[in-house]
Amino acid sequence: MIKNFSLFLALRYLRPKRTFVSVITLISVLGVALGVAVLIVVISVMAGFQDEIKQVAMGYDSHIEAADRIGTGMLSEHERPPDVKEKSWREVLKAIKQNPSVTSVSPLVRGMILIETNGYITPSLMWGMRSDDTNRIASKHEKLLVDGSFDLSEDNLILDNQLARAYGVQVGDKVTVYAPSNLQELVHTMRAIEEKPEAEKQEAYKKLKNLVLPLDLKVSGIFTPPTLQDSSKFTVTIMPLHVAQELGGMGEGVTSLGIEVSDPYEAGEIKQQLIKSGALPESWGSSTWMEQHKSLFDAVKNETEMMYFVLFIIVIVAAFCVMNTMITVTVQKRREIGIISALGSRISQIIWIFLSQGMIVGALGAISGIGAGLLVVYYRNTIRQGIATISGREIFDSSIYGIIEIPAKVVWQDVSIICSGAFILCTLAALVPAFIAARTEPAVALRD
Repeated sequence: MIKNFSLFLALRYLRPKRTFVSVITLISVLGVALGVAVLIVVISVMAGFQDEIKQVAMGYDSHIEAADRIGTGMLSEHERPPDVKEKSWREVLKAIKQNPSVTSVSPLVRGMILIETNGYITPSLMWGMRSDDTNRIASKHEKLLVDGSFDLSEDNLILDNQLARAYGVQVGDKVTVYAPSNLQELVHTMRAIEEKPEAEKQEAYKKLKNLVLPLDLKVSGIFTPPTLQDSSKFTVTIMPLHVAQELGGMGEGVTSLGIEVSDPYEAGEIKQQLIKSGALPESWGSSTWMEQHKSLFDAVKNETEMMYFVLFIIVIVAAFCVMNTMITVTVQKRREIGIISALGSRISQIIWIFLSQGMIVGALGAISGIGAGLLVVYYRNTIRQGIATISGREIFDSSIYGIIEIPAKVVWQDVSIICSGAFILCTLAALVPAFIAARTEPAVALRD
């Protein structure tokens, strides 16, 4: 038996004898539960989506990518001017490896190429890299293979699955690769031929032939790069470093260094360590995977915060429902309140009757909302498939978001904030009817 006078009456008003559960009370609890459940589901999905994007980004891009802003540090040794004091990329590579947090450093060549296959020519991004065991960047790309092997020996290349499907290319086929970087030199050579005497034209034509000569490379594997919203829309072709250098006319030069670290989330701190220690010279620029996708991460974060703000209005509306319920009970129980006041009940006891009602409704709604929200999060993809089957429309299209299933990550800190907020709002909503009831004059209430 409940000995607390205020709590006893609060439960009595919430559960009248005529009905097991008051309809008004049930609606109030469901309103709070709905608001809490929707918030938990949306915030969990947004947190999972943000976490999934980060996992995709760090599992594909270099944790840190560095390059010489001036450009002389990236040239091959025989192309560097003799009076250049900047460190070469090989010296910088060795210095970076000395940091204990760095797991691998790989020379990279990036650029554009033209690929000819089955009579079609299409542009593609060129990524030149080594495939040795110490190169963690190559290992990450190897995990994205859908066919073939990650073989970058000899004259092989790894083709983007999108390009392979579009032009019917399979593992073992040969494709012809052109270097657009040769076009500028080609134009200069053609102009120079016109100005040369007839005896020197043959030598110039031979050079011209070497410039336009394409490379025939074998497709050893096909991979599927992630399609982040801020990523380039061009397909990606991976090839051996020496082939990319040849296509780019770089000799032994590279365009950047790809640095992998032990903890990707500490890439920013490790980058600062490399700069302070002098491993990364002042003339070099560098960016982490988080900085490369900062606009995308910020957009998702802002969307999450706006969702949090907008959907919390549902909980506020539920709190107003609780207030209406309490006001209705106050009007209905006006005579009873007058009687207990006349019998000597203190004002604080009357206030606690209605505050207890608000707290009980808030607690029941929060608990029910947690259960319903976590249940929806757990079966989110089953529910998605059901809705898609019934409506005939694809929900959360993987071709748009680049993710097969709806991600979710339950952050218990957010859950506790949502539930605490709902409970506090329901308690505050009960204050107004509580003060109205406390100010009721016994004589007036009994006379009415």
